[in-house]
Amino acid sequence: MSEIQIPNGYYQLWLRYLSAQGRVPEQLGFSPAQLQHLQHVLALPMDTQSSYQFFNEIIQHSIQFLDCPTLVFELARYIQPEHFGVLGYMASRSNSVAEALQYMMRFSRLVVDGTAAVPMRLEQQPDALYLSWPLVDEKYSLVHEMTFACMTQLAMQIFDFQHSPIREIHFAHAPRMAMLHYEKFYGCKVLFKQAEYQIVLNLESLSLKPQQADPSLIHLLTKQAEDAIALKPQLETVQQQVQEQVAHYLRYEQQVPSIEWVAQRLFRSGRTLQRQLKQEGTGFKQILEIERMQRCENLLRQNVSLSDIAQLLGYSDQSALARAYKACTGQTLLKRKQQLQQAEDALSLQQNTP
Repeated sequence: MSEIQIPNGYYQLWLRYLSAQGRVPEQLGFSPAQLQHLQHVLALPMDTQSSYQFFNEIIQHSIQFLDCPTLVFELARYIQPEHFGVLGYMASRSNSVAEALQYMMRFSRLVVDGTAAVPMRLEQQPDALYLSWPLVDEKYSLVHEMTFACMTQLAMQIFDFQHSPIREIHFAHAPRMAMLHYEKFYGCKVLFKQAEYQIVLNLESLSLKPQQADPSLIHLLTKQAEDAIALKPQLETVQQQVQEQVAHYLRYEQQVPSIEWVAQRLFRSGRTLQRQLKQEGTGFKQILEIERMQRCENLLRQNVSLSDIAQLLGYSDQSALARAYKACTGQTLLKRKQQLQQAEDALSLQQNTP
């Protein structure tokens, strides 16, 4: 599955907004083919998924026809848990904000799916909580804005926030409307063209409980979500998932992750993860060494000293790093550093030549 798929709840949300305005889709100037496709999608169960491309087409047409540049925000004001399917109900019945976020990461494919859909990451820093995911392609900017707006609006409904828990909103794409609309809707600092998409939350919001927490219902919903995920095609091998987690940890934490940490992020036990990797013909140690060497290459290009690289990658000293590099690549570390320096000098000379 290459194209992004979104919940049919998004289409139903659009229809609910139109109804509140006293309109029906037939009044918006859609072509007969578009109306026929719309009728088909709107007849599907809310917790199934359909084409993002068609949804984008419908929303862009609606924005122009209704002369409503803030349509995404207007739709989000009508959001209900059912528009996110089982995941929306799980969030509304979870025991805390922290638990709801864990469910979002674990079952995000039930909302937005496809090979271009990158799972969210949740990182707790001393000052705040960061919910992040990278930019894949600017053509998906609408689904990012829609999901951001609906997530934040639904959270305000579910949890009894005295003040908004959102400290900052970061978008990786350029703004789609005037900045004042974003700042008014989110009530916080909003930045664009950032390295990643991020929602920055206050730490104290993690322990807040929803007004309708229901642990027994959560158990049933979790089983339903697990069954739904199991029916979806595998987008990545276990090895690829581990590689992404290890690479991220090496880059942002600047130390070596344990298999237990990676397994927890992938919602498995360490033993299960080892078994699955073995079935794919590899192991955690092999993946870790490969990712360490790739990170080493990046740090060499940044002219980081060999002793600092060894420390960042968890080696006892520079000599241990050099031995590991030679064993993995068949080339000495000093030779590789010289090659990179020569290539950089050649590029600099080329750029400065009239």
